Amino acid sequence: MNYKKYFSDELTSLKSQGLYRKFREINRDKKHFPKATERFEGAERPVEVWCSNDYLNLSQHPEVIQRSVEVIQELGTGSGGTRNISGTSSYHADLERTIAKLHNKESSLIFPSAYTANQSTLWTLCKKLEGIEVFSDELNHASMIQGIKNANVPCHIFSHNDVNHLRELLNTSNASVPKIIVLESLYSMEGLRSPLKQIRFSG
Repeated sequence: MNYKKYFSDELTSLKSQGLYRKFREINRDKKHFPKATERFEGAERPVEVWCSNDYLNLSQHPEVIQRSVEVIQELGTGSGGTRNISGTSSYHADLERTIAKLHNKESSLIFPSAYTANQSTLWTLCKKLEGIEVFSDELNHASMIQGIKNANVPCHIFSHNDVNHLRELLNTSNASVPKIIVLESLYSMEGLRSPLKQIRFSG
């Protein structure tokens, strides 16, 4: 098999379908949130960024910037390794203790991204609870869906924010089987809130 031709044809196919990913370069303006400059295919234009995960714009807060500079001057840039090996500093541990205290919990664990947090947490829970069944909202984030898929456990999809449909699915499941209901408190793609109170008392 000519692998070079095969992958070349695959790339050509993706481009012809408009599916070939090209990253847009976004340089945010620290002094004028949420304004930024976008550079794409050699052209620049001013834009406003409303899809950032930096919801409170803390990354551009003067005190956060100053403290980050101080730590970089002390430790250098980068962790130097994964957290399992040599990449956990006292600052990571202090942050986790602060988060745990804020939420009145025994401990906390920070992840490099929300995607890995959702994926890893769901995968771990599903693998550790023997015989578990998952009930997942149809509009859950891809990270949550992937975590469930990776665990390879029975998963029932209920209509978006539909408490009655969820109840119907739960009633078909054996009461002795452990269950996890997976949903988002606020759905990032559409901005709708989840009916948490109704779901909590639906059973």
